[in-house]
Amino acid sequence: PIPVANPTVGNGLQVAVLYLHPKPPDDESSPAATSGLAAMGTDTGARLFGVFHDGSFDHDRFRFSGFAGAGKFELNYYGIGSDSVFSDHPVPYEMSGSLAQLKGEVRIPATQYWFVGLTYQFLQASLTVRTSQVVAGLPDLPVEFRNAALGPHVTFDSRDSNYFPLSGQHFGASWLNYGARWGGDFAFDKGDIYYNDYLPLGSGSVLAMRARLQTASANTPFFALPTLDMRGFSRDRYRDSDTLSVTAEWRHKFAPRWGVVAYTEAGRFAPSLHTLSDSRTITTYGGGLRWQVTADRDMNVGLDLAISSDDRAVFVQIGERF
Repeated sequence: PIPVANPTVGNGLQVAVLYLHPKPPDDESSPAATSGLAAMGTDTGARLFGVFHDGSFDHDRFRFSGFAGAGKFELNYYGIGSDSVFSDHPVPYEMSGSLAQLKGEVRIPATQYWFVGLTYQFLQASLTVRTSQVVAGLPDLPVEFRNAALGPHVTFDSRDSNYFPLSGQHFGASWLNYGARWGGDFAFDKGDIYYNDYLPLGSGSVLAMRARLQTASANTPFFALPTLDMRGFSRDRYRDSDTLSVTAEWRHKFAPRWGVVAYTEAGRFAPSLHTLSDSRTITTYGGGLRWQVTADRDMNVGLDLAISSDDRAVFVQIGERF
């Protein structure tokens, strides 16, 4: 059992069962494989149950990850963009249903670190806007829908570990097409580009840096719009068609199974790429504590405090943010 602390879903408890697959004796360089299941409940009424697997095959020639689950979340609509009338008075809504994601890739021939593949997503859900909590007497408004997408991606991965990297780079670029052809009710496109760099700073220390750009086409439903990839606030708070965020995080292990982190982040959100330079900058800073779950694997459980431009939050997480 692990506590849950997250400004998006609330505070509560999750029960997780993880299996850290042993590496084959002749394949120590491949990423560590992990399988598991988790159940979660929080004080806001959020509920989630899911199963997942992340692993590689044939000496890391092929990689596969998948997740399937069902849940319910009590969320808030802060509007879209920086001038929304709902930014200070969000409208509550509930999202419940089932979701799945499958991602497969293969190493590009004659390369060591480049991979190409496909991602499929499917969500069948009910969205209920809590209008009765905004204006007394109005009925809540439920909507049933499906959202599905398929698209290509390319990645570069030279990290020395996929749990707690101390060196290397990780780059990814993906495009997802949502529409009826894949089983959904909405037609739109989303793009995502990120770059992570891990710079060793001596024994047990690393500077982890990340930049991420997300974009969405017109007609994207509000719940699928990009959000800032940062800490210190609810993921519902800053939504728009385009988001850009950067992170610098110092990670240090002061004992074999204990460590600390300190970080600073900045991000912008705007209705188009060319207006990002003129949009408001959101900043976050904070730090946290890490505890390594097992003596022979570098997977951590973390407790972070983050203070942002408009809010502050405590996070409990399994693994690193990136």
